[in-house]
This record gives sequence, C-alpha cells and structure tokens, in this order.
Amino acid sequence: MNLHLGIDYGGTSTKLILGSPEPGHTPTPVAEQLIDSPRGEHALAELARAAGEFLGPRRVTTAGISVPGLIGADGVVRAAVNLPWLVGHHLAQEAADLLGAPVQVLNDGHAAAYAEAVLGAGRDYDDSFIVALGTGIASKHVIGGHVRTGAHQGAGEIGHIVCDPGGRLCSCGQRGCLETLIGGSHLARRWRETIEASGPHGGADTPVTAEDLARAARQGDPRARAIADAAAGGLATVLLGVIATIDPGVIVIGGGIAQARQEFVSPAIEAIARRATFHHVPQILPADLGPWAGAWGAALGARDLLASEPGTGHDHRDRDHPDHPAQAASSSSSVRFAANPPT
Repeated sequence: MNLHLGIDYGGTSTKLILGSPEPGHTPTPVAEQLIDSPRGEHALAELARAAGEFLGPRRVTTAGISVPGLIGADGVVRAAVNLPWLVGHHLAQEAADLLGAPVQVLNDGHAAAYAEAVLGAGRDYDDSFIVALGTGIASKHVIGGHVRTGAHQGAGEIGHIVCDPGGRLCSCGQRGCLETLIGGSHLARRWRETIEASGPHGGADTPVTAEDLARAARQGDPRARAIADAAAGGLATVLLGVIATIDPGVIVIGGGIAQARQEFVSPAIEAIARRATFHHVPQILPADLGPWAGAWGAALGARDLLASEPGTGHDHRDRDHPDHPAQAASSSSSVRFAANPPT
C-alpha cells in the first residue's frame, strides 16, 4: 500500500495525516497529529523535523502541503498573509529537499474543497461550493470534481470580501473583510477585548480563543452572543452574494470555526433564509471531513503525483480537459507542483 503524507499548514495550527485515500471512499488515517504551526524564517526546517518525528520509521511515497496563500505558475508562493515567511519560496522544491519525497503544494481552500468533493459531503453533487472557516476563510467552487481556481489561481478568497465597510483592519490591508468578523484569531481578539473592557481578567498572558467565545455564547453571555451574531451576519452576507453569483448546487461548510455550528453557522443559515429574495438557496451541509479536510486534500494531491511520469513529477496528461478525473488537483488554473526527491 502506498502511503501519502498530507500536511495542512495553517496560520495557527498544522495537521499531519498519513493514509492512502481513494476517491469515492471514506478515508481512514493510518496516523494523524495536530501541532502548533512553525513560524518565522526557519519554519520549513521545523515543519520537516515535525513531519519526520510524526512518520517515525514509516516511509511515504509522496507528500502534499496545503497552505493559505497564492501559488504562482512557477511554484513560488506569491502571497500568504497568515504565513508571510513563505512568500518568495519555491515550497514544493524546498519541502521535497527536506522530506526526501516528491511534494505537491496546494492552496488550503483548494485542498479542502478537493477532499470534500471527492471524499466528503459534496461527493453526491456535481456542483458544490466548499467553505473552510479557520484562522483564515477559504472557499472553492467545484464542478464535476474539478476545482475552479480562476485564471490567476485567486478564486475563492471570500475571506477578503468586505462585508463591514470601515470595520477592522484585515491582514490583507482592507477594512471590514469577512475574515475580520469570523476568522479564528479575530474572534479571539474581539472576545479578549470585550472581557478586558468588562473588568480584570486572568492576566495579560492568559490565552483567549475562539472556542472560549463560542462556549460563552453557548452559555448565554450576551456579549459573546453579539460577537457571534455579527460573525454569522457577515457570513450570511457573503454567501448570499455567492448564491447570486454562481448558483451552486450545494454549499458545504467546514473548518475549525464551523465546529461551533450552533453559534456561527446555523444563525448564518437562518439569516440567509430570511434575507433571500430571488435566490435559489441550496442545501447548506456540514463538512464530512471536519477540520482535517485540508490535510486529506493535501494527501489526495500527493496521491495524484503517482500519475505523473516517474522520476520527474510532471504530469503529461491533458491538463485542460475539465472531465479528467485528476483535474481536481491538476489543471491550467490549479496550484499543483511537484519536485524530485534529493539524490
């Protein structure tokens, strides 16, 4: 059995998964691990060390890495607002040198969408819109198993659609982006500011998380509920725009923040139902793969490297044919790159 390593490298945490995913089948991991994301100029070396410890004596055929950023046609990371130290790096080549195996790099939204479309909640639909709510907010439109990433690999950045004009500064440079309302770090920051304004807190170094906010909202704290409602309202605004623009057959919402479905997702669905007029509102389903979708998508992308010419990592199949079964991870408008292992 060929084993593939999937690494979902996020702004806050990183997920590593080892398995042999097969399209159309529920995936079962051989091993999985959640770690704090390596940061700074030595992050890649630290990530490789963590992966080596995770694998132990096991060997992988290929590896995949999903990242929250834009990857150029040459495989160089062009933008990564939550992982700025990756910008300018040829991530596939450098990671392959460190891991000793061919590596494929995918945008995180691409990876999660690919996994949910092929393995998860969207597999029974021809047209699906996959949303991942985490530190950042990513999405992708999947038609016939093909992830539509746009002419410049930039489609799906709904986290940077402005839905609160004049609101908080986003890491992208705009104000009032959806990410500033429902992104994990922004939710945590809003909750910390709220409780500090209400009186003494447990110390400046006491961590406050989005999970703390969700728990307080669940327990009926009106301050937390107001933050959660604003987040849900922003999500509803953006998804109504998506429905009006692309008319998807189904919307699938996953990611770490979506685990608090009653606090963030359900109110957004209710707001969409109230506000929709001409819109054909599709089913809005929870993701089957949960916060591990990105890691499974990376593992699927790694699996696709087996279809490449041995020893080169270059795919010589028809990349522009939308019905090709591997097109969800490889197309003229996707972020798929491979590198040879070191000799």
